[in-house]
Parts: sequence; C-alpha cells; structure tokens
Amino acid sequence: PDATLFLGAQLGLGLSVLTQLNVESIALGAASLPLVASYPLAKRFNPWPQLHLGVTFNWGALLGYCAATGSVNPSVTLPLYAGCTAWTLMYDTLYAHQDKKDDAKLGLRSSALTLGDDRTKPALSQTRVCPKRPARTSFSSSGALPFLASLALFSAHLGWQVISADLNNPKNLGARFRSNAYVGSILLVGVAASKLSIPSLV
Repeated sequence: PDATLFLGAQLGLGLSVLTQLNVESIALGAASLPLVASYPLAKRFNPWPQLHLGVTFNWGALLGYCAATGSVNPSVTLPLYAGCTAWTLMYDTLYAHQDKKDDAKLGLRSSALTLGDDRTKPALSQTRVCPKRPARTSFSSSGALPFLASLALFSAHLGWQVISADLNNPKNLGARFRSNAYVGSILLVGVAASKLSIPSLV
C-alpha cells in the first residue's frame, strides 16, 4: 500500500508539471509512457535492459528542449539524446556487473550478462564518443571552447571508468558508478562559461 501511494504521488506530481508545459511537450511526454511502463519488466525480456533505461531516462533531453522552444530540433536534440543514452548504457552496465551472478540465478537479463566479462570493456570503450555527439551542435555557437573543454573532461572520465573497472569487484564498480554524480558539475561549468564567454576558462 505504501509503495502504491508513493507511486501515485509521484505520477500525480509528474502529471501536474507536464500539464504546465506547451501542447507539444505534453504530447512528447505522453509518448514516453510505453517506455516508462515497460522498463520495470525489461530485465525479464530484454537482453539490453540498460539500453532500455538509457532510452527511457534520457527522454528529458528531447522534452526539455521542446518545453523551452516549442519544437524538437533533431539536429540539436538527437545527438544529445544519443550521447546521454550511450552514457547511461556505460555506467549502468558497469553497475550491472555487481548483480550478474544473482541475475543469472534468477533468470534475469542484463547487458553485463549479454556482453560477458570479455566483451564488456571493448564495447563500453566506444561510449567515449558519446560526448562528441552533443559537441557537434556546439561548433556553431560563439564561445563554445569552454563547453568543448568540459566535454573532453567528461570523455576522459568515461574512459577512466571503463579502463579502471574491475568487473568482479563490487566495491570498485560501485565507486565508478557513484563517480558519475560529478559529471553534471563538469558540464555545468562548461555550459555556463560558454554562455558567459569567460576567456579565463577557455
């Protein structure tokens, strides 16, 4: 009962926020409902539930832009959406390696089990290109160098997580998962510096 009440409160709060936005954003938000509803069952039928999470969780990249502008500009939002999805796939796959033995016993699926220990690092190393996708949208902006510098730091951070991850050490993997909490600050500084065009941060 408590969980049901909590879920109802969260859904009601989300709906109240969504209805304050423009019509286009309301429609876009409603379009995410199949993803949201199916995600809790993803580990039962999808060999890539971490990808499912990325596609669902990062819908906000599309919705936020639409809320601000009234439209979805694919040249801006799709690279950002793809990059954020790749990032989620990376950090949640590392996290999933902590649970792979239990998941296997329970018959659940995960990208950690799908890739296995041998293929995880080579596959996840490709997610270092995910910052390059939003970077493509920034070259036309004046004062973009601080933002690009923050993306370079972001990419280096992703590379460190993959290279230094011990796929059979839960403590090591947990620390790398938690390190993603700092990414927002790195990017925020880059965005703010580019917006304000502060030469000292270039």
